[in-house]
Amino acid sequence: MPIVATPEVGIPFPFDTTPEELDEFRDKAHAYFKTLQAVADHGLEVEVTDSDKAESHRIMAQGTMPPAREMTPGVIMNLEAILTDWDREVLDVHRRLRNYVTNKLVVETVDPDPKVRLKALELLGKSSSVGLFSERVDVHVTHRTVSDIETELRKTLELYGGDYADITPAGPKSIAELDLDEELGAIDGSEPTA
Repeated sequence: MPIVATPEVGIPFPFDTTPEELDEFRDKAHAYFKTLQAVADHGLEVEVTDSDKAESHRIMAQGTMPPAREMTPGVIMNLEAILTDWDREVLDVHRRLRNYVTNKLVVETVDPDPKVRLKALELLGKSSSVGLFSERVDVHVTHRTVSDIETELRKTLELYGGDYADITPAGPKSIAELDLDEELGAIDGSEPTA
């Protein structure tokens, strides 16, 4: 028997705000909570009453943060709890969307059409949590020293009968020492003389 999950759609945000206003609201509430928490660390015990819960829900629904002096510690504590749940559940769109798609695919695995069942199972297998049919490319990087590379080049040249000259680089030149005509070619199109 398949597990059917029915997501609730059309749930409005508790208030009509821009993302910036929502962030500002959240920041203020968290600052109030941190201040209250600092005071609580010095022995203040906070009890959240039913009226505090009702007031914090009203503030959340209105979307306007009253000044801290107009709120009781219980309201601040409960408002922080509500907003923390909000952060975890409502704003975690990726997790909810992933769960929704996974649940729809699970429902499709019992479809009477074998093509639909197979595709649903394939997509479930490709999901990151399962990783059964993951398509990945393994890249191995081997770091070698210059002397190892030179030795390998010498062996390759000897294998093909080539001759090599042991050339040691002269060292880096400064820009002032460079002859641009020699390095890049003459400006008039003629070959530089060596």
